Amino acid sequence: MEHHSSKFTLAIDPGTRRAGVALFEDTKLMWALSCDSCKTSHATLVYENPQMFRIKGGLKAIEPVVRMAGMLSYWGMRLGFRVCPYQVTTVKAGITGRRSASKEMVEGVMHKVLDLKGHNRADHEYDAMSVAVYHLDQADPGCFGIALPMQ
Repeated sequence: MEHHSSKFTLAIDPGTRRAGVALFEDTKLMWALSCDSCKTSHATLVYENPQMFRIKGGLKAIEPVVRMAGMLSYWGMRLGFRVCPYQVTTVKAGITGRRSASKEMVEGVMHKVLDLKGHNRADHEYDAMSVAVYHLDQADPGCFGIALPMQ
């Protein structure tokens, strides 16, 4: 299937109890997706791909998150989306300059990049936004008017 230039970026942060979702139109944060003119996907699906975590002294994957990531890939490709999974540490480094950045650091950068004054959202939503911001900035560096990573 041939893809148009992606106008929309759907970012998902898979979680064990709650997922974060952010939708961008070009570089603007949006909350709805529609295309009235054709049946071809105009979206790129980006998400944090699960990594191994230290749990009880060993390295393990969180199974529900791994399953969700697999379903996102399947669902996205089946619907004709371009699918781009990113490692958590790659996104954090691309946004904050630190692979081990805290959720608070990522949230702070999202507030600056997206001008989210007064917005208080769940951690997973900021994580989803960061995946989309990273993806869009990789394709067009400086597209948000701020050089990333912010250090």
